[in-house]
Amino acid sequence: MKEKTERVRELIRKINTGITWLDCLPLWWAGVVMAVVVWIPFIILREGSVFPIHDQLDETIMAYVLNARHLWEKTAFFPELLGGIPVSGMQPSAVLFIPLYAVLPALTAFLTQYLIVFLAGFFGMYFSVKELTGSSILAVIAGGLFCMLPFQPVYGLSVAGVPLLLWCFLCLYQERHIVLSFLLILLFGLSTHLVLIGYVVLGFWALAIFVMLLRKRRNKWVLFGFCWLTGIYLVVNYRLFSELVMGNGGYVSHREELVNGAAPFWSTVREVFLNSAQHADSVHRYLILPILLMAAAGAVIYKKSDNEWKKRYLWVLTGLVLLIGIAFFCGFCKWQPVVDFKNSCQGFLRYFQAERVYWLYPSLWYLELALCLSLWWRRGAWQGLKLFVIFLLMLPTLRAVKENSYLYLNVNQINNGSGITGYISWESYYAEDLMQELEEAIGRDMSDYRVVHLGMSPAPALMHGFYTVDGYSNNYPLTYKRRFRRAIAGELEKSPDTAVYFDTWGSRCYLFNSCTGTSWMLGKDMGIVYEGLEIDTEALRKLGCEYIFSAGAVENAEELGWKLKGYYETEKSYWGVWLYEL
Repeated sequence: MKEKTERVRELIRKINTGITWLDCLPLWWAGVVMAVVVWIPFIILREGSVFPIHDQLDETIMAYVLNARHLWEKTAFFPELLGGIPVSGMQPSAVLFIPLYAVLPALTAFLTQYLIVFLAGFFGMYFSVKELTGSSILAVIAGGLFCMLPFQPVYGLSVAGVPLLLWCFLCLYQERHIVLSFLLILLFGLSTHLVLIGYVVLGFWALAIFVMLLRKRRNKWVLFGFCWLTGIYLVVNYRLFSELVMGNGGYVSHREELVNGAAPFWSTVREVFLNSAQHADSVHRYLILPILLMAAAGAVIYKKSDNEWKKRYLWVLTGLVLLIGIAFFCGFCKWQPVVDFKNSCQGFLRYFQAERVYWLYPSLWYLELALCLSLWWRRGAWQGLKLFVIFLLMLPTLRAVKENSYLYLNVNQINNGSGITGYISWESYYAEDLMQELEEAIGRDMSDYRVVHLGMSPAPALMHGFYTVDGYSNNYPLTYKRRFRRAIAGELEKSPDTAVYFDTWGSRCYLFNSCTGTSWMLGKDMGIVYEGLEIDTEALRKLGCEYIFSAGAVENAEELGWKLKGYYETEKSYWGVWLYEL
C-alpha cells in the first residue's frame, strides 16, 4: 500500500513538473493549429460555406466589393447602388482589405479577411495574457476561446484586434519591440474604423497617458504610439473629417431623419453585462460566476500575498470595475432623457453611437478570465488538479463558444446540409447561377438599366453586377430616401409599423409593404403571393428602375403596369424570382 501511494505521489510530481515545464514554453503555434482546423470545413464546402448574413453578407461586404470595383477610379459616386450613391455612403470598416476584393473572388477575399481576423485575435490575446501573467497555458486558454468567438470579418479588427493593440501598448510602455509595435499599430489602424472602435481605444490610450503624467512617469514611445494611431485614423477617415469639420459632405444624409430608440436603463445594463450587444458577441455569460468567485476568494488571501500577486489582483478589480462601468454607460446612452437629447440634435451628435464602447467586451472578459486564473495558477503546487478544475469551470463556456462558432456552423452543414440545419450558404444566398439567368433573360448591358427588389435582399444582384435603385447604406442622401418613399407611400399608409421602421431609420431603402412588412429574406419555398399592392410605378420609373425582382407573385401586376417576363429559380438558389418589367 505504501509503495502504491509513493507511485501516485511520483506520478503527481511528474504531472506537475510537466505542466510547469509546458507553461514556460512558447505555445503561440497553437493558434496556427486552430486556424488549420477551423479552415478544413471551408475547404471542403467552398461556396457551400455558411456565415451569418445580417449586416455582413447583405450589407457591409458590399462596401468592400464596390470600393474594389472602382479602386483605381477617381469617382465621387458608385453607380451600382441606390441609383448612384456617394462614395462616403459605402465606406468599408477596414480599408486594408479592399485590395483583397480587387484581386480575389469575393468568397476567397472574405475567407482571407476572416483568417487575418482569426489569427490577430488569437495572437493578440495570447501575447497580451502571456505578458500580463507569464503563463503560456493561460494564454492559450484565453486566446483559444477568444479567437473562436463569432466575429464578423467585415468589421476587420475592430473587435478581434483590441488585445493586439493592448500588447503593442504594453511593449511601448516597457520600451521594447518598438518597430514591431508601430507596424502592428499600423495594421490595427488600417483594419479598423474610427467610429466603430477607434474613438474608444484612443480615449483609453489618452487616459493612460494622463494617468502617467499624474504619476510623473514620462514615456515618449507611449505618446508617439498614440500620435501614430491618431494620424493613421486621420488619413484613413479624411472624408469623415472633411464632412464633419469642413462641411464638405455635398449632401444631407438620410441619418438626419434618424430617430434614436430608448430602452429601460436597468434592463439595458443587465443585458449588456450578461450578454454584450450587437456585433460584439462575447459568449461570456458562464464566465461571470467563476470570475466573481475567484475575485472574492482573492480578497480573503490578499493580505497574505506578495506584492506581485497584489498588483495582479488590483488589475482584476480594475477589470471588473471597467466591465460593470461599460454596462452602466450603455444603459445611460439608451436612457430616455439622453436619447431625447440626441434626437433634438442635428448632424454627428444625433447618430453617433457612443455606447459602442461595448465592443471592448469580448477582449475584456477573456483578459479578465486570464487574470483571475493567474491569481491561483502558480500559487502552490497541484498544477494538474488546477488544470482539471479550470477545465470544469470553462466547460459551459467551451460549449457555448463552440455552438456559436463558425466552425460549428460549417461542420453541422457538412454533416446535415441546409435541409436539416436551415442554414443559407454563400452559394445559395448570392445565387450566382440564378443571377446569370436573370441577366440573360433581360438581355441588356447591366449598366443600362436599374432593378429593384420586392421581399428579397438586393445584395445578390449587386454582387453579380446589377445596378439597383434600392440598397442598404448607413449614409446616403436624404433627398433620395424621400424620392424612394414616394414609391411605397401607399403601402406605408396601410402598415404604420413598417412606416415607422422606414421613416425613423431608413438605412434599408427597400420596397417595404403591407403584405410582407419589412421582410427581405423570403425564399423560394415560402410561397409568397402579393395581393393589392399599392406601389407607385411612375415614382420607380423616375428613379431609373425598369425591372423588379420579386420574391413572390404579384396578383395585381397588370394593374400596376408591370409585365411578367418569367419565374426563375435554380436548384441551389435560396431565392425564386418573379421578373417583372415596368
